Amino acid sequence: MDPLKAEQLTSVKWRVLAIPFGGPFAGGKDLDGEYFSPRTDIKADWFPTRPVLWHHGGDQAVKDAILGTEDELVKEDDGWWGTMWLDRSARYWAQVSALLAAGKVYGSSGALGHLVQKAKDGEILTWPHIEQTLTPTPANIFARVIPAKAAADFTSSGISLGTDLETYLSSKDGGETPAMTKLTEALNDLEHLLRDAR
Repeated sequence: MDPLKAEQLTSVKWRVLAIPFGGPFAGGKDLDGEYFSPRTDIKADWFPTRPVLWHHGGDQAVKDAILGTEDELVKEDDGWWGTMWLDRSARYWAQVSALLAAGKVYGSSGALGHLVQKAKDGEILTWPHIEQTLTPTPANIFARVIPAKAAADFTSSGISLGTDLETYLSSKDGGETPAMTKLTEALNDLEHLLRDAR
């Protein structure tokens, strides 16, 4: 069996936990003292796609760059997941792709500010989600970005990852262990298991 390389799994398709429920700080909040919950209304059906920006357009060097689009928002137990389709022809593709592969980029959602509603305890009640950002400095490290292609390749090849491996690859570690490194380690473990089984 030929070993798979991480570079072969790099894709323009990524999954992002765009709206994570809870946060890593006291009371399950983010750096801003706020949090999304399952009852947060993100107006998921308002737009079929949303632009993907770099750092909410706040980085002067990349201010007007649209890196791709986000679609397919799905509400799961840990929050709203979206699919990001990044544009390989974008001016900063190489730099962003390298940061993603290294696990140094997180998600952050943007909203129509004048329609945002929050409770006194910081719970975000209404958040009309209009853009997805990639950033190295998120308010909530639970907003992780993982490669979508890797899991899909296993499934389409008829290989079941199993719950443990799927959890391992997409755990809420806040990027301490980059997703691509975890994937490479998992593939190496799988290769050793197959070799031992022969």
